[in-house]
Amino acid sequence: MSKLARNIGWAAFTLVNVFFCQAFAQVENSIESDILNNNVEEVTYCIDPNWAPYEAIRNNRHVGISAQYLALIEDLADLSFTLVPTENWQQSLEYVQQGRCQVIPMLNTSDYRRQFLDFSLPYFEAPNVLVAKEGTPMVQGYSGLGNRTVGIVDGYRQLEYIYRHYPNVRISMLSSEQEGLKQLLDNKFDVLVGSLLSMNMHINNQDLEGLSIVGYAEPHDSLAFGVNKSSSHLIKKLNFAIERIPEEKKVAIYKQWNNVKVRESRNYSVLLLCVVFVLIVLIGLIYRSRYLREYKHVLASKDTRIGELKAALLEKNRALAYLSAHDKITGLYNRNHMIQRAEEEISRFQRFHTTATLIIISLEQRNNKERAIDDFVREDMLKRCASSCLSTIREVDVVSRFNEQQFIILCPQTQLDAAETLAARLLESIKKQKSLMSMMKVSIGLAELKDEEEFSDWYERTLAALNKTDRLGCDIAASHD
Repeated sequence: MSKLARNIGWAAFTLVNVFFCQAFAQVENSIESDILNNNVEEVTYCIDPNWAPYEAIRNNRHVGISAQYLALIEDLADLSFTLVPTENWQQSLEYVQQGRCQVIPMLNTSDYRRQFLDFSLPYFEAPNVLVAKEGTPMVQGYSGLGNRTVGIVDGYRQLEYIYRHYPNVRISMLSSEQEGLKQLLDNKFDVLVGSLLSMNMHINNQDLEGLSIVGYAEPHDSLAFGVNKSSSHLIKKLNFAIERIPEEKKVAIYKQWNNVKVRESRNYSVLLLCVVFVLIVLIGLIYRSRYLREYKHVLASKDTRIGELKAALLEKNRALAYLSAHDKITGLYNRNHMIQRAEEEISRFQRFHTTATLIIISLEQRNNKERAIDDFVREDMLKRCASSCLSTIREVDVVSRFNEQQFIILCPQTQLDAAETLAARLLESIKKQKSLMSMMKVSIGLAELKDEEEFSDWYERTLAALNKTDRLGCDIAASHD
């Protein structure tokens, strides 16, 4: 009887499963028919005419990465795109704001642009870089610029980002990245901000010597369609098409336009002197054999030296890559790396709606009226706190030293309740450090990522939860807003 009941149960489960699959397929077909009604809609668009290889106008034709994505989306979304030519990026922004074109196919989101544009899902991501003359030391983002003047194209999202987060950075406005490279060589400013692919293309195509990439500029580009709010109905069609672009097509487009090349410079002066020396030796046949042996010996030593220098350079590059992403005292990730990972998690949240939680740990001296803590002791306490964090967090979590006495833990795919459990376990581990707890007060704040939220907003909510611990007289507080 038990076996018969199990068979009946499995049969019922199979029937229900088939029913739900058919219902889901009908819903999918219904959604697709609502979006694609077999009527091709005409859409006007503007682009940045001088942003190759991302997009450009050449012989009155739209070329570049965005042009190929537009061709794919036309087929997938029953849309027909018509280019409205413009002279520069500033004019393109003015046209879409005035409604003279409906869409800009490739731009970053920003608070200012959201006033007159709605945005599709992002479909192309790329880093921004800092370019300077050779000999300029490596720069760790905008915080490492010091007194240098930065050149940036007027209207780019980076300009709004710098005004908001780095108001003390000196700015020089440009009309295009290509013009900016020429002005950089003419010493009109010190560092140029631009997109990695376009910078390399201009440097290689124009054979510009003496320029090199000296660092990355946050945040990375997360490029999407910007649609005038009067045409916001296009967002559904664009998102529908973007989600259905095959991954192999995306990879093929990136490979076609990826023009990053390694530019090597060699000093031939030593070789030239050796050749001249050999020619002089050849004049005297008596010394021919002796000087030829000397020349071979010199070349062999130079090859050995070059091999040693290459190995040393490789090791320094590895060390530089580590230092650019890690805190020198605790060995944890630093502020820039945490912001980059958080931006990636926010992008993943916007795509797949996988939540995440941010945890801030603050260390404060218990009695500020006493003599300041010695630097050596402070560093030891920071290391002890870092050790407790590393021994407690999960493998998927990312922990960093965010500023002087603040640690941040990014918990991907983690809801607030689970993060609170992790925070409690972390606090318990830190409290076992008696020497640390005797001098420092530990507070923890948490906040779960919400829709339409950038990192700065997320961080501010978490910081508000941290400040709540003082008001409530507790060690841990979470933001439930």
